[in-house]
Amino acid sequence: MKAVVMAGGEGSRLRPLTSRRPKPLVPVVGRPCLEHVLRLLRRHGITEVVITLQYLGASIRNYFGDGSELGMHLEYAVEDRPLGTAGSVKNAAQLLDGTFLVISGDALTDIDLSQALAFHRERKSRATIVLSKVGNPLEYGVVVTGADGRIERFLEKPSWGEVFSDQVNTGIYVIEPEVLDYIPADQSCDWSQDVFPEMLRRQDSLWAVVGRGYWCDIGSIQSYLQANWDALEGRVQCEIAGRRVGDSQWVSEGAEVAASAHIEGPVFIGRDAVVGAEAFLNGPVVLDRFAVVSGGAKISSSVIWPQAYLGERSRLRQAVVCSAATIKPDVLLDDGSVIGDDCTIGSGSVVEQGVRIWPGKDIEPGSTVHESVIWAGTWRSALFGSAGLTGLINVQLTPEWCARLGAAWAATHPRGAELAICRDRSPGSRMIKRAMISGMLSAGAAVVDLSELPVPVTCHYTRDSAVVGSVHIVASPLDPRSADIEVLDEQGMALDRRQERKLENTFFREDFRRVVPREISGIAYPEGVHSSYVRAVLGGLDLDRVRAAHPRVLIDFGFGSASMVLPQLLHEAQIQTISLRSGFEEEAFASPVPRDPDEELQQAASITKTVSAAVGARIDPAGQRLYLIDDEGQVFDHQDAICLLAMMSLRAHPGSTVVAPVSAPWMLERVVAQTEGRLLPAKADIASVIRLAARSGAALGADGTGGFVWPAHLAAYDAMFTLLAALQLMVELGEGLSQLRRQLPVGFHLQREVACPWDVKGEVMRLMVEAHRQDRVDLTDGLKVRRDDGFTLVLPDADAPRYKVISSGADPVAAERSLEDFTAELRATVQGSVGPAAS
Repeated sequence: MKAVVMAGGEGSRLRPLTSRRPKPLVPVVGRPCLEHVLRLLRRHGITEVVITLQYLGASIRNYFGDGSELGMHLEYAVEDRPLGTAGSVKNAAQLLDGTFLVISGDALTDIDLSQALAFHRERKSRATIVLSKVGNPLEYGVVVTGADGRIERFLEKPSWGEVFSDQVNTGIYVIEPEVLDYIPADQSCDWSQDVFPEMLRRQDSLWAVVGRGYWCDIGSIQSYLQANWDALEGRVQCEIAGRRVGDSQWVSEGAEVAASAHIEGPVFIGRDAVVGAEAFLNGPVVLDRFAVVSGGAKISSSVIWPQAYLGERSRLRQAVVCSAATIKPDVLLDDGSVIGDDCTIGSGSVVEQGVRIWPGKDIEPGSTVHESVIWAGTWRSALFGSAGLTGLINVQLTPEWCARLGAAWAATHPRGAELAICRDRSPGSRMIKRAMISGMLSAGAAVVDLSELPVPVTCHYTRDSAVVGSVHIVASPLDPRSADIEVLDEQGMALDRRQERKLENTFFREDFRRVVPREISGIAYPEGVHSSYVRAVLGGLDLDRVRAAHPRVLIDFGFGSASMVLPQLLHEAQIQTISLRSGFEEEAFASPVPRDPDEELQQAASITKTVSAAVGARIDPAGQRLYLIDDEGQVFDHQDAICLLAMMSLRAHPGSTVVAPVSAPWMLERVVAQTEGRLLPAKADIASVIRLAARSGAALGADGTGGFVWPAHLAAYDAMFTLLAALQLMVELGEGLSQLRRQLPVGFHLQREVACPWDVKGEVMRLMVEAHRQDRVDLTDGLKVRRDDGFTLVLPDADAPRYKVISSGADPVAAERSLEDFTAELRATVQGSVGPAAS
């Protein structure tokens, strides 16, 4: 007699356990569930088996092969597309030649198959369904039978009002080959929903028998854990590898258990697994082959898959840790948490109850993970990076997450405080804004909705109105899947690090208030926001000479919000304007193919030259960053743009101060020195340049990525004001941008990256500083070593496990040589720091 094992299940409810393997290969006490089924068949004398495959079927074929290692003969029937439980068996019809048994490959059972076969023959049945009694039949197909076992009725996943029986379909059937005629070829068809009801309607011979033995459908994480516990505690007869110690403990060959380790209750320790000193296994616990439990760890009621590593003092409660996952020291995995294959959970992290982390994810040290991590590559312990608060829309920046952020931000202010919120015109930003508003209202904020504006206009409104802070959401110009959330203080400036930490602490602790319904405020929609900004810009510039010159300017708006405001300013200044990509185009945000900003910039440059414009410009969608193009159609890179605007500003206002990050090019120092100005270095993050420029009364600040701040106008990056200021300075100096370009000092600005693990970054920087203590160093941000004609900067990346090495100077040979030398030194230092740690 043959058996057909249905093994095509995807197991979506078990993810992430089934993200990289089919459900039948999920291990139960050290063996795949399907192997337990095959061993059950063998115990009942069935050794010829057909396995139906669909989802990741090659994994099953590769694992079991022809079945000879189990003393069985296995054949496979592969579905090109899902055919359903009955359709998959029909697909194997050519391999069946008599009465056969059908059984699911993803349930743990020891049901007496011989009893079912005897009942089938005794009743001369065409199809016999094996039933099992369960306490809660709502998730199963209920079968109602007469006293003799003849089937009277089917109920698929009934409500409690429809529960007339506690006998459910186990997915084990004894079938005569004629029943296959009920199943259409190459079509999806189900036994319980299609075939058996049709047999009942035709009054065909259809019987059911309550099987003797254990049966568990592994359809959820809880039932998966329960199946393991039942196997360990002997409630189901299955073959557990290893030597039995006492009533319910198994230790496999090669396993190492420290003498000081403490083990209680039913436990399975797989081949070559390691249990360290003072570790505590509080059963039921499954520790599969090659897994490691480090010293002082406490594991309670958990399943650990092969090659997983649990660090010192880690604590697990009813958790599942999948293959090759790394749990660093002092981690807590709470009830029902699941860690997917190849994940790394950083030291001191907490994975809260019910959280599932999909394969390949990295959780940063000290994180508290409140919700499942599915698509995102990492879970951060901090909200803010060097570029502010960024993330993937609907992956990291989900509506639930953004509502929590809104509530946390509102909770850092007094109840009833006015907080403004604004966005750009992308659909993702609209979703995030609405989610944040819900959270803000729930925490008692009085919300001021600014709708859609460029970021500088939001900053200006925040500074000059009664609001005590604002948020602006913008889509990334480089990746339409990402968004940036800019959080501003009452002055309209990006938060400083102290303010960021306050918000982070509130967010991660969920330490925010929830107001009663009567305290939920309305939403205000102010008027005149655009016109107030326009008046401020026109009042901060002297555009009379620009109006007299009547220059022609090409502007690429990039479908951004600046097109709502800048045209009015250009009209007031009597500037001839040629516009590209202005207004709103839904396709610009809906297209699955990201736009290429470099290609669009080169297009704008070509048109600038063609139309004989004095200046070309591209403004980013947020209205913050400016890309300048001269009258010859040449694009200024960010380094040259800093030098150009600094030179123009300092010539018009000698002796003024310029602020730039420590990574700004050496040529900028030459420009400032030639115009008797002062250069102040700032840290390389968004807020530092703005705050230092505002505090020092600088004429100009620049961030090195196209952002320029003019503190006398506004302490914010403002591309619209920058364009008008550049036009005013150009007219006042009487020279075109191409002429001014040729007056810039020649220099070379080179950069490399060196990988460095997070946990040795501090040590590496200390060693590098010690090695160059006798040199001319600047420690404003990173290690900046000066030479006569330039400098080299070793800068730790705030967002990634790496360092940046920047070499800048007048001589290309010297700049390249210094870059090579520092890169080699840094790599050797990293290797020296990692080596001892790894050993």
